[in-house]
Amino acid sequence: MNLKNKSIREDYLNLIDKISASIKIPRITDIYIPSIEKGGIITQKNAFGAIVLGEKFVGIIYINLTYDAFIGVEIDLKEYIGKDPIEVAKKFSSSNEIEKTIALGAINAISQFVLQKSNYSYQTSQDSLGGLNPTPTDKIGMVGFFPPLVKQLEEMKIPLTIIEKKDLFITDNKSWKVTLDPSALNDRNKVLCTSTIVLNETVDEILSNCQSAEKIAIVGPTGGYLPDPLFERGISVVGGTKINDAELFLKLLRSNQRWGPATVKYIMKKEDYPGLDRLLESI
Repeated sequence: MNLKNKSIREDYLNLIDKISASIKIPRITDIYIPSIEKGGIITQKNAFGAIVLGEKFVGIIYINLTYDAFIGVEIDLKEYIGKDPIEVAKKFSSSNEIEKTIALGAINAISQFVLQKSNYSYQTSQDSLGGLNPTPTDKIGMVGFFPPLVKQLEEMKIPLTIIEKKDLFITDNKSWKVTLDPSALNDRNKVLCTSTIVLNETVDEILSNCQSAEKIAIVGPTGGYLPDPLFERGISVVGGTKINDAELFLKLLRSNQRWGPATVKYIMKKEDYPGLDRLLESI
């Protein structure tokens, strides 16, 4: 792994500054954050929000990671309409969890604008394992608990170690082990990470325990950010969700329906990615 002196936060803020100095980004035209009443709970259906730039460039927001900060809070979403998303994205340095969470959504939206305006060729993929191509001889590490993927690997009889930050998930199985300790990844040759390790800034801690890994993938709906800081750290693949129809997506999101008709999953491989400089030159 290429361990970095700068934090992932600093790298993404520098990336945003570079984009801002090079091209004009459209303003925020829509934003959705689910309202969580006091005493309410967050489920997978109401765990996501979105920021829209211009007519179609969408950044997905995941609030479940910081849900305590959102419960019972009234956010004036109208204040965001017409704002420069660069200014919102710079709040990624904020100690306020709501501001920081929304800021990553803005970073995702700006990233999708850059990718689409540069005519980047998305590699669509339904492979939720991020191109790890697991075999029975592999030892897989998983950062974040992905129940469908755990079942898939269990059926393949592949040894699995899961790193989870929430005590409530700590339970072992004959086919896999769950732990809070990231050093358990040290003997894993392939590692699959949730895209939220950028939001909670644990990516460098995780990677410091992946010295034996030949391939590391980051996947998830909120993995819509540009991958440059991650590829520089030795990540092999970054997978996210591209919104093909912003209007339909927001309609589905607001009504707690599945996004499938409005989205497509994709992966970006380090060896195929042209880099931010080349993308900006193409715009």
